[in-house]
Parts: sequence; structure tokens; C-alpha cells
Amino acid sequence: MTRRALAGSVALAALTMGTAWLPAPAGAGDPVKDLVRKVEARYQTTTDLTAEFSQSTDIKGFAKPLQSSGRVYIKRPGKLRWDYLAPTLEQIFVDNDKVQFYIPEHKQVMIGQLSKMANSQAPLQLLQGVGRLDRHYLVTVAPDGAKGHGGLPLLSLTLPDGGPDQPRIVVEVDPGSYFLRRVELHDVNGNVSTFTFSAIRANTDLKNELFEFTVPQDVEVVNAPTLAVP
Repeated sequence: MTRRALAGSVALAALTMGTAWLPAPAGAGDPVKDLVRKVEARYQTTTDLTAEFSQSTDIKGFAKPLQSSGRVYIKRPGKLRWDYLAPTLEQIFVDNDKVQFYIPEHKQVMIGQLSKMANSQAPLQLLQGVGRLDRHYLVTVAPDGAKGHGGLPLLSLTLPDGGPDQPRIVVEVDPGSYFLRRVELHDVNGNVSTFTFSAIRANTDLKNELFEFTVPQDVEVVNAPTLAVP
């Protein structure tokens, strides 16, 4: 798998966090809780979603960030399709716990389980709509207090039992639609992948066929790498 496809596999989990259940705030008056409440209300009414994305990945030791772009499709519960369209075609298909990575340039399809490819069970449960962010992550204002487009605070997601070197996710919420506008993935090595979403369309009745993938002939099928799940 290319480095870009690996980053995409993590990004699909980040985006689907927004399409699942965010924390249910107990009281009003807290800017973070108020924002989370509005995001939750927006996604509760979303059955499917299509968005364009651009990705910039800053990797330590590389002089320039890696750039790519494409389109993502989500249908609840449990279906996701992530298409890299430039600079080369790569596709990720998720059906609940089943993941297929197709890299035409390499004539290779990697298959795996989402629950074994992430560092927690959160991506699978959130994609299926049965998890909640507050059961997996601490949601706070970004450490530097930064604000996004329209003045809304950036939200930081961290694992509650992790140390100072744990991966971190920062999300920016669109002030008009309350969809996720931007997602930053900060890994333990200091690399940062930034995904910016645009042309977001919800509830367009995406068909199940859009999320189906048949392995082409003369393509190698291999097992995807796995991570230990705590």
C-alpha cells in the first residue's frame, strides 16, 4: 500500500466520526458543548453524504507535502467509499468491518478488517452508528485556542487513556452547515495529514451498488497490515 492510501484509511475513520454520534452535552452555555450539539443534530438527520476532498500530508524528512484529491461517499450504517482521483487513482471500499484497497497502478487489492487496522474499535463502531465519540475520545478546544472559518473553535479529539505522544485529531466545523469542513490527523511521529472537504451533499439516496467492489481479473489480492487493538 502507498503512504497516501494508508493515510486515507485513517481519514475515512476521521470523517465517519462526524456521521456517527457525537457526545450528548448535559448543559448549555459551554461553547464546545453547544457546537457539538449542533454538529450532532446535523448528522442525526444525515443518511448518506458525498463530498469532494483535498489532502495535504506533511511527512518529516520530506521537503514538500504530498498533495492529492478525490471524492468520498458515506451511507449509514457502515458503508464508505473513498476515491483518490489525483494524482493517481486509488480506492478504498468499506462495508462494516470489511475493507478493500484497490491500487490499479500496482495491480493489487488489499483486504482487511477495519477493527484490526485501527488503534481502537472506534472507527468501526462509529461507522456503524452504534458508537459515540464520548465513549472513545475526549473532545476539547484545540490546545492553541485556534478558530476556524467563521470563528468557530477548532475541536481536538484524543484518546482518554493515551499519553502525551498519542495520535491527535483536530476538526473544523463549517459554520453554515455544521458538517466537518476540515480534519487534521497528527500522528505520533509528528506527521500531519490535512483533509479539506467541499461540495458536501447530504441525503441524495446513494445506491448500495456505489459501494460494491468486484476484484478485477489479473489483480493480486493480499492481506492488509494490521495493528493491535487495545
